[in-house]
Amino acid sequence: MDTTPFHLILFALDILVWGGLFLWIRFRRNRVAEKALVYCFEKSLYAPVVVRRASLVWDIAGVFFVGSFGLVCFAVLAWLMTFDYVQEHIYHFNVGQCIVEGVAVHGTLFLCVVAVLLFWNRRRFCALFSGLCALVLAAFSFNVLYWEPYHLRVEHYTVKTAKLTKPLRIVFVSDIQTDRVGSHELNTLKTIQKQKADLIILGGDYVQTFGSALEKPVREALRQLLLEYPLEAPLGVYAVKGNIGGIGTLNDTHLFNGTSVKHLWRTTVLPNIGEDEGWEPPIDLILLSTAHSSGGLVERDLIDSGNFVVMAGHYPNYAVDGYTDPETGKSLSGYKNAEKAPDLMLAGHTHGGQIVLPFYGPLPKTRDLLLQQVPRSMWSGLFSYPNGGHLLVTRGSGMERGWAPRMRLFCPAEISVIDIVPE
Repeated sequence: MDTTPFHLILFALDILVWGGLFLWIRFRRNRVAEKALVYCFEKSLYAPVVVRRASLVWDIAGVFFVGSFGLVCFAVLAWLMTFDYVQEHIYHFNVGQCIVEGVAVHGTLFLCVVAVLLFWNRRRFCALFSGLCALVLAAFSFNVLYWEPYHLRVEHYTVKTAKLTKPLRIVFVSDIQTDRVGSHELNTLKTIQKQKADLIILGGDYVQTFGSALEKPVREALRQLLLEYPLEAPLGVYAVKGNIGGIGTLNDTHLFNGTSVKHLWRTTVLPNIGEDEGWEPPIDLILLSTAHSSGGLVERDLIDSGNFVVMAGHYPNYAVDGYTDPETGKSLSGYKNAEKAPDLMLAGHTHGGQIVLPFYGPLPKTRDLLLQQVPRSMWSGLFSYPNGGHLLVTRGSGMERGWAPRMRLFCPAEISVIDIVPE
């Protein structure tokens, strides 16, 4: 969603705030000059130092009050954008993205102007501090808004098994979740193909837009990209359905229509994958529906053929039952017994949390009730089960769209490459 109209409004507010700050600094500069001359003449040469120290407090107070005024105006503007009338009749703003970009861009500009004006008023130390704050905010904003979300990281994982006689490479990608098909989506497809996978699995959530009017052209653009840069693997390319992207199956079915991707929206068991291609021994592939991956998996969806079993679903909930959280020591409850866990389980949906704080981990998602059932320690990474099975939860190649800001922190976008090697 284009945030340009919001920035234009904020630039008008910037001019007002900068003008007020300039007048304040200029007024204080003149007052200091007047008082310094009077005190020099009447008392001593040391009086100007006292005056300048007293004036420094007023300079900082001016920056604080003018900045607070701008912040209040910014908050009121963001609040007005949430009104239905504004969204329907004036402009369809993405409030979350506007707020984050507003703080990043206009906050940095404000600190830069403060540094210039304080330097002009000979407050060199304060000007240096404000300039450093502007530099830190600019670097942080660039990282969370423009670097981490679009800097794909190929994460390699290794799983050992006695059920295979030769290595098997699986590429798992989830949560592409685009609202504007462009260079990032193209880079995602090219990076997937560069991994030379034997099997490619897509984990759901491919498109997320503001409404149905925007969804159809975005899906068509992504479909055309898949036609132009097809995904290919000897054992096939499969896709499961996520929790975002329209009601029912029509949208995802149309998205992959005519492409090399086989989209299976119901829970489907595909035994002996690779047998026709001469892959010996073959593997069993189980693709879960959204309902089953969210915690509704039942015993009949499992098979015990002796082959290496790969199970993929959008939610990780199906794979947490019987697993002991290494941080809390608590045994998790759900629908799958860890003693019967498949050899490799794949899931997405978590995005790794997107915002990960040092020494704390990903921020809790209070509105995602299903994700609350999975401990935050399992929102990304490879986990081993008592029976030798493994669960991989990927951070996803995209990020939350819709009304959410497009940002990541210490949680870069991911393409997961799993090498299954014989023991």
